[in-house]
Amino acid sequence: MNNSFKIKTFLSTDKKYLFCNCCFSFGDVVVGDYNQVVLASTLRLSLEDLLFKLRRYKSIHIDEYNLAETFGSISDDIKNSILPTFIESFDGDFGILCYVNGKEFLILKKWQCSDLIKIEINKDAYINLIVNALKEIPI
Repeated sequence: MNNSFKIKTFLSTDKKYLFCNCCFSFGDVVVGDYNQVVLASTLRLSLEDLLFKLRRYKSIHIDEYNLAETFGSISDDIKNSILPTFIESFDGDFGILCYVNGKEFLILKKWQCSDLIKIEINKDAYINLIVNALKEIPI
């Protein structure tokens, strides 16, 4: 699967601020609203915070039959999400890394959607995606 971080940066009209549009792509699954405009420095801080969190993150093991219930209880607190927080592009989206039936997944719930999305990706690959995303922010 081709996982990537899509970003387009541009300066404000007064050339004082760098803004961007961004999202993650996991094959056919797009996470984040690319049409939202965000301050690039705020995105950088959010990704750095996420990287710090991920390096200490312990993926839990969840039984397939309890996935929705467990996800629901974890998603009550935004601090548990392993998506960028306080960024308009990802506002309302929530994700966790976990093992389901012995395989590691990123489990996502998009804003105003009741379905859970399972993306097979391991923690190290997700960390590398965040590291590469940070390299694409030119500040």
